[in-house]
Order: sequence, then structure tokens, then C-alpha cells
Amino acid sequence: MQRALALLVLLTAGQVWGMDGQGNASDHFTLGSSLATAGITASTSNSLRPYQSARDDALAYIASAGDIRGARLESALRQYRHDHADADSSDMQVALAIASLR
Repeated sequence: MQRALALLVLLTAGQVWGMDGQGNASDHFTLGSSLATAGITASTSNSLRPYQSARDDALAYIASAGDIRGARLESALRQYRHDHADADSSDMQVALAIASLR
């Protein structure tokens, strides 16, 4: 549970830092809390696995300013969009959240 709480803090704080002034406070909270919720439930269902396996692709995507889109990142983005259909987070915002996972 302590690990999940740390993940929640990292994701919500990381989104505020990573959005570069884009979006509003609600956007920041929604993305961070969505992936953090997945992290809290991960202890029983391994729901973070698709995101964790996409971390290297997410880092490449971020470093290339969106030019490099690996297959694992694409899969993680599809999963995120499926699980959070009402979220309007950009691919870069989701990639930043994924990159903050350990």
C-alpha cells in the first residue's frame, strides 16, 4: 500500500510539472489519479504491467518530442484510452505519466 501511495504522489505531482502550462488543474488531477488508481489496484491485478512495459517507449517518445512511437507505447495508449474514455489527456501527457513509473 505504501508503494501505491508513493505512486499516486509521483503521478499527480509529475503531471503538474510535465504539462508545461497546458490544460487546467482538472486535467492534471484526472490523468495522475487515473494512472494512480491503476497503481493502487496493481497489487492484486498487475494492471500497471502494460504501462510499465511501455516505459522505454514512452521515454523515447518524450525525448523525440513525439516523433518516435514504439509499439508498446501505442499499446499502452490504446489501453489508457479504453480504460479512461472520458479523459482528454494528450499522448504526451500519458507518456509522461508512464515514464514516471518504476
